[in-house]
Amino acid sequence: MSNDLAQMAPMPVHRNTDDPLWRKLWNAYEPVITALRRIPLVTDVEMCGGMYGITAQLTDGSHLWISTVDELPLDPREVEGWLVIRAHEDNPTVDEMVYNSAEGGEDGQHGNNVVPLVQAIATFVAERRLAPVLIDLLSVQLDGVTKNHKRISKLVEGPFVDRHEAVKEYNYAIHELTERGWRCIHRQGGTDWPLTVWELNGEIVTVYLAHVGLVNA
Repeated sequence: MSNDLAQMAPMPVHRNTDDPLWRKLWNAYEPVITALRRIPLVTDVEMCGGMYGITAQLTDGSHLWISTVDELPLDPREVEGWLVIRAHEDNPTVDEMVYNSAEGGEDGQHGNNVVPLVQAIATFVAERRLAPVLIDLLSVQLDGVTKNHKRISKLVEGPFVDRHEAVKEYNYAIHELTERGWRCIHRQGGTDWPLTVWELNGEIVTVYLAHVGLVNA
C-alpha cells in the first residue's frame, strides 16, 4: 500500500480557497507547493494588496515568502528567478535572504529552476530545525463485499499514533478472522503496511493499516 502522502503538510483552511484567482495561482505553482508540503511545511498562496507570493510556515512563528523579482506572475514560465525571504509578522528583526536566483543573485545560475529552489529551502529548514515533525495517524480498516455483493466497510481499531500499537491491533484482527474460520488468500506489506485478503463462504474482506491523518510530534 502506498504511503506517498503520509508526510504531506495539510492544505490551508481559509475563505480564499474558493477564490478563482487563488485556485489559479495554487494550480499554476503546484509543483513548488507540493514539494514544500512534503518537507513538510504548511504552504499557502498570498494575495495581499495585489502582491502574489507563496508562503511556508515555520515552527518558530516565522515564515518564508517565496516570490520573484516583483510578484509571482500568473504564468510560472514568466518567473525571472526566485527570491526566498524569511520574515516574521510580529518580529521585524527576522529578515534574511534564504535564496536568490534572480539575475545577479547568489544563486542566479539556477534561474527559475524549481529543483534547486526546493533543495535550498529543504536544507535551510533542516539546518535551522524549522520544519515540523509529523506523525502518521493509523487505523486498522476492513473493507469487503458479501456474497450478495453488498459492500462491507468499517473501522476495526484506531486511530493510533504508534505504529507498533497499530500493527499489534492489526494482528489481533486477523487472528480473530482465523478463529472464525476465514481463510487468508493474499498477504502483502510485511510490518510496514500490512494487508491481507480473506475469504469465507463467498464473502471477501481486506484488512489493512490505513493512513488517516497527521499530528505534530
